[in-house]
Amino acid sequence: MFITLLAENPLYWVFGVVVVIGSVVLHELGHVFAATWEGDDLPRLRGHMTWNPLVHMGWMSIAAACVIGIAWGQTPVNPSRFRHRRWGDTIVSFAGPAVHILLAAVSAFVLALVGEPAAGSGLIFVRFFWEIALYFNVLLLLFNMIPVPPFDGFTVASGFFNMGAYGRWARSAGMLPMLLVFVFVSATPFFGKAVAAVTDAFIWVFSGGGA
Repeated sequence: MFITLLAENPLYWVFGVVVVIGSVVLHELGHVFAATWEGDDLPRLRGHMTWNPLVHMGWMSIAAACVIGIAWGQTPVNPSRFRHRRWGDTIVSFAGPAVHILLAAVSAFVLALVGEPAAGSGLIFVRFFWEIALYFNVLLLLFNMIPVPPFDGFTVASGFFNMGAYGRWARSAGMLPMLLVFVFVSATPFFGKAVAAVTDAFIWVFSGGGA
């Protein structure tokens, strides 16, 4: 479990917690600013236009970041106020994952700039931090884009496709779809391989495509 790293590799644990909490806060702010741009002032009225992790995440999510290395947040929105009736919900939902794409790109860019530091160089810690930032932002990106409620991926997919019987079942099944996702992610190597592949793709792109 992630918390065991506190004893085994405390620097990784500290960097990981900072990255996860910071990334989730920025993810939620992505929703906030997208909703505000769409004409919905509910996030502002509820006090979500803030950097405070407690507002966006709550204590349980922050504790989860420390224990299992994954966390979540919530932004109150009112889709009926969106100026784009057809695409507003999709735009606001995708704004959160889009933040992870941006953060992963920044991480890969910094890693390309830093290169492979010499032994004993302070840049080793800089590289270590941004490696962790890249990994966790790719993980959060892929997790959030799974087309299962309440993940953003479900709302984004619903904007492009008619979800039909699956959509009706997923909306009415409560927490079951999400629990099935957690079982699938934990029991199979597919998700881990997907995270590794996307991480490598970011590195490849920002290192000049292997040039």
